Amino acid sequence: MVESSEQNNVEFRGYLEKHNGWVTTLQYGEHVVDGASKPFLISGGRDNNIIVWDLQPKKDGDEDQTWGVPRKTLTGHSHFISDLALSADSRFALSSSWDATLRLWDIKKGTTTSRFINHTRDVLTVAFSPDNRQIASGGRDKNLKIWNIMGECKYTVDSNAHTDWVTCVRFHQDTKNPIVVSASNDKTIKVWDNHTMTLKNTFVGHKAQITALDMSTNYLVSGSKDGIAMTWNVAEGSFVGKIDCDDQINAIKFNIENNKKKVWLFIGTQNGIQIWDYSGEKKIKELKASPIDPQNAKQKKPIACTSLALDSTGSFLFGGFSDGYIRVYQIGN
Repeated sequence: MVESSEQNNVEFRGYLEKHNGWVTTLQYGEHVVDGASKPFLISGGRDNNIIVWDLQPKKDGDEDQTWGVPRKTLTGHSHFISDLALSADSRFALSSSWDATLRLWDIKKGTTTSRFINHTRDVLTVAFSPDNRQIASGGRDKNLKIWNIMGECKYTVDSNAHTDWVTCVRFHQDTKNPIVVSASNDKTIKVWDNHTMTLKNTFVGHKAQITALDMSTNYLVSGSKDGIAMTWNVAEGSFVGKIDCDDQINAIKFNIENNKKKVWLFIGTQNGIQIWDYSGEKKIKELKASPIDPQNAKQKKPIACTSLALDSTGSFLFGGFSDGYIRVYQIGN
């Protein structure tokens, strides 16, 4: 099996296989085992399952390309898993689902510690606050909600609220300037004061539903079904720039550590993964996934990238795909 690409600075290294259906969400974490920090991946999919993976990097030339093994499968949701978030210490995970609930999981025990029931329709997105004391969620009921970790809904935004599905929520990771950001099928991004949940700014510019958000310091990048990735300065409330991917965007990630001089933007699309030099607004690579299962070797339909995650060093990119596989790419040599 070969992954097609144009350059050698990002290389396919292996895969993880267990999900039966789209891999809709990915998070990278590290936990302590026998006194040493060990990396792991947690994924959610359209098989209603959440899988915790022990990563097992391969050496150059290894024929076995299995990059990790499932350590635990977290079950309980009765519909698709839409989003995941990890606590700062990676001990707990939040999940949102089309079953209209959220769950807080103790990863080591593999058990649910709290269920969150207040949304009236599918929950599409979830996020932890920087201090892990608050949780934000959004869904098809058009609501943005704030919860405590006990599963109690403390606030539902009703003033200046979104007028369509809330598809993405993120906290600004700065305890001195607490902000919640939400995006919606109404084509807008809203910035909220986390203390009062009053509206600070509304970003307008996308022509279609917004499907992805990522943040780095004061900068926010949004991706949409219109194929455009837009960047915003959250602190200043201003538009910074945009990139035309010419393909529906499903997932988006900054990589600010790469080379420490360049900022790369990884964009999951219907046809694979696009990699952009953000500073130069230039596409430097496109990764198209080849079938891994020999039975699908003749498949011609593009395999969509439906989720993305980066390791803590920015050296490895994990992509969840619509064929149920997680592919692993090494950034640089």
